[in-house]
Parts: sequence; C-alpha cells; structure tokens
Amino acid sequence: MNTGILILWGIWDELYQRCTRLQYIEKGNNIFRIVRMRYHGEPLVTSDHRVISKGDLILKLHIHNYYFATLCSGVKDDLRVSLLLRQQIMRSLPQLASYLNAMEERDEIKGIVGTTTLSKGVTPLGFSISDVPMSWFFRYKRWYLKLMVRFIHPDGKRRMKTWNQDEPLKRVYMSKEELLRRYLVQQPEPAGDTV
Repeated sequence: MNTGILILWGIWDELYQRCTRLQYIEKGNNIFRIVRMRYHGEPLVTSDHRVISKGDLILKLHIHNYYFATLCSGVKDDLRVSLLLRQQIMRSLPQLASYLNAMEERDEIKGIVGTTTLSKGVTPLGFSISDVPMSWFFRYKRWYLKLMVRFIHPDGKRRMKTWNQDEPLKRVYMSKEELLRRYLVQQPEPAGDTV
C-alpha cells in the first residue's frame, strides 16, 4: 500500500474511533475492536446450541482494518496475507475472551457477532455462519469491505474486478460460553508456601 494513503488512513481511523463507540481490546496488539450493543437480527443458533435473540446483549466484532493493513504493508503474496490474518485472529481471540470475562455485564452478554466477507475457515475456530439480509445498510457495508480488500490485499485491484456482485455478506457468531471455553486462558493457582 502507498505510504501516503496509509498515513491518511491512520488519521481517519483515529478520528473514526473517537466518533464511534468502538472499543479496543488491546490497541496495537489485537485485530478486533468491539461495540457493546443489543442484537437486532434474526435468531442465531450457535455451534453449542445456544440462541442469540433480538434484544440480547452482544459484543459486535469489527476487524481493525487499518491495524491489519499496517501489518500487511509490503506483503505481496496472497497466501501470506491469509496466514497473517488467521494468525492475528488466533492470537486475538484469547485476549477477547479475557476482555469479555472481565466486563461488568459478563453474565448478561450472550455472545459475539460480526459481519464479514472473510468467513472461510472460521467454523473450526468455534464460529457459526449465516447469511445477512441485503438491506441498504448491508449493501453499504459490503461496498466498504470490498474497498478494504482493495487496499489490504496484494492483488486487491484484480480481486475487486472479479468480485461476485451478488455474493452475500456472512454473519459469524459464537456464544459467550463457547468463546470462554475455547479461549479463556486459566491462570495457574498460586504455589503454596514451602517449608
């Protein structure tokens, strides 16, 4: 990516952060940002058979695109970008689990939900997948995510031209219980006094 564009994007991202309710899990060290909100979609059945319903409290997941773009700067290989993304997600999920576990609303939160075009390979991580209705909001979001691919992907210009215009976004989601079961790192018990 052009260095000048990356600098401008960083300035815009900082302003965007301040104007929204997005919260960092760990700034500069986690690919996720989250918003605590009430869920407004159709009921979602998770991989562990729990249900996220309209009105439930969730953490809405957002991939921090600018942060990921800085990591991909100079990367030219498609496979390396994919591996880097998976590595970042795997490293970020335990931090997300710890963050959720420490929240005051922990008992009320039902799960995590995100909207993405990057849904391949997420089911082994504990996520479930469903389509989203192509309302004006999701059409805008799809265009925005397509633009992110243009900037981040080493072959983004070609990928934008071959993008299937009718390809739907996907909703990815996981129950709080599954997230904590898989990714919450248990602290070791303190060692007893020795004599």
